[in-house]
Amino acid sequence: MVEIGTSTHPSPHAMARYILVTKQSVLTHDSGFLFSIKDFHPTPEMRSVYIGQFEGEDVFVCHFSTAPKGYTEKGLRDVLYESDAYYFGLLSRAHQLATWDLDHQFCGRCGSTLTKKHEKEHAKLCNKCHIRHYPRISPCIIVSVRKENSILLARSFNMPSGRMSNIAGFVEAGETLEEAVHREVLEEVGIHIKNIQYRGSQPWSFPHQLMVGFFAEYDHGDITPAPEEIAEAGWYPIDALPTTPNETSISGQLILEHIELIKQMDSKA
Repeated sequence: MVEIGTSTHPSPHAMARYILVTKQSVLTHDSGFLFSIKDFHPTPEMRSVYIGQFEGEDVFVCHFSTAPKGYTEKGLRDVLYESDAYYFGLLSRAHQLATWDLDHQFCGRCGSTLTKKHEKEHAKLCNKCHIRHYPRISPCIIVSVRKENSILLARSFNMPSGRMSNIAGFVEAGETLEEAVHREVLEEVGIHIKNIQYRGSQPWSFPHQLMVGFFAEYDHGDITPAPEEIAEAGWYPIDALPTTPNETSISGQLILEHIELIKQMDSKA
């Protein structure tokens, strides 16, 4: 787990560890994805951000516009799925902070160049209009819906055929999490749900979401996939599920937990 804390943010130094990223990829080598400063050559265009402490050591994420020679580029999604929970939070935080640093080089209010960083927190200060720019976090809901001994699974058009997942979506301005759950399920598959229960959350850095997970039960309506968003959707018995996300992601966790809950309910019936 990354220790965030509120202590003064150090500058990159020889005793720290480094995660190297470029675009949507993490740079890896035979030793993995955590490096010392001796393992790579900093370049003028490289951008670095302090992440926090991990295993008692300072950790920085460094963004390269072009990957240095000798490293393998692996998509962040693939690296996250291959990692266990121990490294998931570290990688998610690293990529989110690198994205924030890259996307906030100018003040969104007055357009001035942002060069001054806060000494104790992740914030950029505008020297001209004095506004602070913090890393953006976008709340999203993700929900596993049960109907008897089946769960609702869907596939968006950008997912490969045969891979199904939960309904998910961004929370709108002025909306509660529960309202977002009702709306997203209705908009994406046309059904009404009830008995919403919070189950957990997970940072999801594509590029800066916080996924908030729920269980819900089917109430009424027929599945009608949104034509521009959902390629297919249906009720799947828990003993005949298609390919779903693994348990590294909150989607996979929700599905597995819901399966166990349904089995327990069936055994008591």
